[in-house]
Amino acid sequence: MYRSIHTLHHPAICLVVALLTAGLDGCSQQSNNTASTESQSKENHRAQTQTVAKRDLSSFDVCVRLPATDVAGVLGSTPGQTSTKATMLSYASDCTYTIELGDGMKNYAMIWIYSPEMWAPSMAGEIEKIEGLGNEAYLEKESIGSFEKINVLVKGDFMLDTRANTQEEARGLAELALKRLTGKAR
Repeated sequence: MYRSIHTLHHPAICLVVALLTAGLDGCSQQSNNTASTESQSKENHRAQTQTVAKRDLSSFDVCVRLPATDVAGVLGSTPGQTSTKATMLSYASDCTYTIELGDGMKNYAMIWIYSPEMWAPSMAGEIEKIEGLGNEAYLEKESIGSFEKINVLVKGDFMLDTRANTQEEARGLAELALKRLTGKAR
């Protein structure tokens, strides 16, 4: 009797073991796919980082290329009221312009240069396209603090980000930067 029960259960045990093994193999394949997806994601991130890092902006001084004397007119100040401070990194270079208004009051404006690979209008939130600047341009509808911000793409060269108190000043900075950095007033 023991032998016949053992014989009857043996195929059932084999079937259960086969199903468990198949299930575990499926889990194993799934975790390999997950590991493969994570590995692919890391590889994509590394490739994007390398692409952006290809253009080293750590020696690109925006303040030297767009001096305060030139920017002062756009910002409605005199060169004596406007000072600059540069920040240069491998992926970006910027110049912050400080405008002395008197009585300790100050205004600020900024011009950033990024690698063109940083162009991502979809990441900006609500935007308004602008014609007549670079290959593509937009105004961010939500202001950044007290700044109005315009981004401009010059394909294959750079992405420009200008920030000022008004849209007119931000556009004026973009036009000046394009003229000085590309030789074309666009």
